[in-house]
Amino acid sequence: MSDLYSKLGPQGRALMNKSQYQIHNYSNDPNNQPQDLDFVINELRNPKPTTTVNRVLGYLYNYVPYIKHERNLGIVIASFLNSPVCFGANVPPFEENYLIIEVFKLITDKKLEVSQPTLPIKEFYTVIRKELENFVWYNQSANSWKVLPIICGMMLSNSLRNELYTEANYFQYRWFFDEWDEKMKKLFIRCLEYSLTSSHSEDIVYLSVTSLALVYQRDESVKKYTKHISDGFMVGVLMDMIFLSPRVSILSYHQFFKLNPQDANVSNDVNKQILQKPVIKHLNKFSFLLAAYFSQLKYTHQNEELILTNLTKIADGNKLINHMCANSIFNTFTSAKENNPLFQLFWYFMKNLLFAEVIIFQGIFTRFLTGNKSNFIWFNNRDLIIMQRAYRQIALTTLPSLYYLNFILMSIGQGGFDNYNFVYYLSVELALSTGQHFEQLVLRLFLDYNEINLYLDVLDRNYIMQLKVLFVLGLWENYLQQKPIQNEHYATKIYNLVRDLANDDKYTSNDLIEASHSVLLFYFANSKNVDLADCIQYVNLLTSQFPQRLSSTQLCIAIETIGKKILSNPQPYPENSIFINSADEFFHFLADKCAPIPRGAPIKPTSPLDNPSFASAQPISEIEAHATLNTLEQDNKMENDIIHENKAKKPKDKVVRDLLPRFKREYKFEDRLAPETVREAAVLALINLVPYFPTSLFIPWVERIWDLIVKSNVLEANYLTGMLWKVMSDSLDLNRVELAMRWWYEEKQLSERNYIAAKM
Repeated sequence: MSDLYSKLGPQGRALMNKSQYQIHNYSNDPNNQPQDLDFVINELRNPKPTTTVNRVLGYLYNYVPYIKHERNLGIVIASFLNSPVCFGANVPPFEENYLIIEVFKLITDKKLEVSQPTLPIKEFYTVIRKELENFVWYNQSANSWKVLPIICGMMLSNSLRNELYTEANYFQYRWFFDEWDEKMKKLFIRCLEYSLTSSHSEDIVYLSVTSLALVYQRDESVKKYTKHISDGFMVGVLMDMIFLSPRVSILSYHQFFKLNPQDANVSNDVNKQILQKPVIKHLNKFSFLLAAYFSQLKYTHQNEELILTNLTKIADGNKLINHMCANSIFNTFTSAKENNPLFQLFWYFMKNLLFAEVIIFQGIFTRFLTGNKSNFIWFNNRDLIIMQRAYRQIALTTLPSLYYLNFILMSIGQGGFDNYNFVYYLSVELALSTGQHFEQLVLRLFLDYNEINLYLDVLDRNYIMQLKVLFVLGLWENYLQQKPIQNEHYATKIYNLVRDLANDDKYTSNDLIEASHSVLLFYFANSKNVDLADCIQYVNLLTSQFPQRLSSTQLCIAIETIGKKILSNPQPYPENSIFINSADEFFHFLADKCAPIPRGAPIKPTSPLDNPSFASAQPISEIEAHATLNTLEQDNKMENDIIHENKAKKPKDKVVRDLLPRFKREYKFEDRLAPETVREAAVLALINLVPYFPTSLFIPWVERIWDLIVKSNVLEANYLTGMLWKVMSDSLDLNRVELAMRWWYEEKQLSERNYIAAKM
């Protein structure tokens, strides 16, 4: 007896035992006895009260791929479309009927792999197409939504179909399947018009949108599918499905906080309660679809409000995610690296959530860059002003979402991936142009006690809170790179707030301290409010952290940045002062800091794999040393810029550099470029300032450096002399190179031989 006999229960078995039941022989069996397929059809049309969607779909999966006759296949499909279990008056919940999509993909996959003597593949596709078309034409308004998941499921098998058939036998199958795809796509689009309407229940609309999300391809125009459907309606449904619905959206992540990481079945629980939910399983598909609707919106006030309203909803949801995660077991510095399945699945979900949101934001900003071929073909100034005004507000609304999700970005190790960079930097650029609005937003994010507690014991231990601080530091780093800075008073406020974060007496996080240093260096490079007291205070902080925390390269970058600022724009002092000006005082302060450093104290050698430069506060790779200095270059020369003035002076007697005596290239005091002792690093930082020395004080200041060199040990002196030679030979302008050559050749008469002999 067939296995189906035991599956169908009392009513099914009665069909086989009672002669009064007359069952039509759909399989054309000559014995005219009920067959398995007869019971399947009967179960589809007349289900028992206990029959579920899963059971109906199980029958289909087990029998449809193996049907041998066209008529039988047509009857089974027609019976399914009229099944009261899946399509009756009481429509099942969306997540149950969603399985129709998956099962029809599995059925089609299986059919593509089934060998003869089953129904030929062309007849299989043709029969199903005709049954679906006839079913829809019979009652379009009532039946359209029922065929969408079937079409969707079969289309999801197209890659396998093309691989097995069109590639293997192009001429026999290619045109057939092209025609089938075209007809089914037209049917699918027509059915969407009758299915995506508020007259249908939420479950029907959700199932229809899911079918669309899985069929839609990114290179297509989304309006091809929903030409006669309101964009606002589609955006609203997708927002509900992705973010807002307590039944089907990402809000199911709340279950993560209820699960026990020590439970042996935790992986199964996560998959069942969260990851296998349709919207989450296909989150990227839904996000691409929502991004497509946002990207093609016309430029109207109503659409701008639509975007802003939904961006605010997303930001509110991200705030909730951030706060819930901050109060959970996942808020640790090692959480993303835990081997526990619950932790791994949690960060997998969070990564997908971040990627999905970035896709949505990218769609919104792509609309801005392309103009969306909107109400005008050529943009005039008025149009551009309207667009920019709208997108500045959009950028200000997007930044809080990135702020709340920064802990995900850093945890998954994907900082700086292209899509995120596009959204981040365009948001920052547009937001910066809002001036005071940007300043107030970022300050609010930093000083809101509900978000960030700057008390050191709290901030040092709270991973998610630290990453919110780092995000703000990245925004301030961008702000301080503006030339000129828009608001010097605000820049000073940034300096006062960030200076404490760079203090390792208060905080211990390397990431936090390095990012703070990066922000402070941009402040010293670009702010007009920098004074000597701040510079001296900051240098004292730097030297207190070297070499235990800062590398020699970091020290040199910082000293050169600050020294260039002071030396380029010295402030004059009264005649009776000890120092001539602020530059003179700063130089001697640095020299005095170097003098007492003991000789030969080693620093940890830098590995080729280590990055000795400062880590940027922004979500990009670290700033390389040369890149930092280039970035910190000032485009606009300030008043009393000694460097600029000296470079502009006409060389004495029209001396051409090529005619000047050259520093001899055979002077190679040391083969190495990296310092190996604390004293070498400190004096090297001072040597790097030689190109910025004023010509009037060039020789006395070089003599002060020389005094530091000769008071070092032999190895240190040889290295430092070589680095001094390198700077003088490679980095000086004509005025300074003439002074340096006379000092080098005539006054010191330096060569490798007589220098070492003198030291010995």
